[in-house]
Amino acid sequence: METLDKEQQFERLYAIPPIYEWELIVNSDSNRTKVAYGFFCGLNLIGWITLFFLQDNTGLIVAGMFTFMAVIMSLWYRYLVSADKRHYYAINQYGMYSTSEQIIPEIAYTIVRRSAWVGCAICVFAAIFIGPMAFVGAGGAALMSFTMTNFRSVSHKSQCLFDGYAKLRNYRENEYSLYTENYHYGFDLMIPESKLTSIIDVIKQYNDTFEEEFVDLYKDSKFQARPIILEIVR
Repeated sequence: METLDKEQQFERLYAIPPIYEWELIVNSDSNRTKVAYGFFCGLNLIGWITLFFLQDNTGLIVAGMFTFMAVIMSLWYRYLVSADKRHYYAINQYGMYSTSEQIIPEIAYTIVRRSAWVGCAICVFAAIFIGPMAFVGAGGAALMSFTMTNFRSVSHKSQCLFDGYAKLRNYRENEYSLYTENYHYGFDLMIPESKLTSIIDVIKQYNDTFEEEFVDLYKDSKFQARPIILEIVR
């Protein structure tokens, strides 16, 4: 019998139709609105403190830059970085694979990229016409602006091959990781309670040994930003 290398096994995994699949829309960060407010208030505070100490045109321009970045960064984090995500999972006899992608209209990416270029222009203008003092705010603002000029949607794929042993660890509500003999890092899963039994049955079907484990990693955590399932698509 021909032995397949890892790359060939992955190709076979994706080529075989799934025996069980599910798809979810998830709020990836339950604290995303609070963090966005933190960006907005923090950057505005820095800007107005600068204006307090530099009560001239330089201070006014620096404060304006921070206000501009406060609006952009808070919206960027809330509606782009922490946007809802669509997760798709599939299982067949050779293993599991998943894809995840943020649910963001392309127009939003276009607006962010163009706004970022405007921010870059403002920062360069400030650095040229105000002098070294502008780098108090312009340096960080320019770095964030340039980072966002190529902002676009990226689909993330991951996979886990079955090898006869499987352990499903539950970290908290709906969050799991699957470990196999040769995959020690954990294949992350979002599993709604209504589908858990069916998914376990399929995993058991294609592995000689199956274990379940609950690990409460977040019991002492004060900042529990957790994903929340918004919709079970299928």
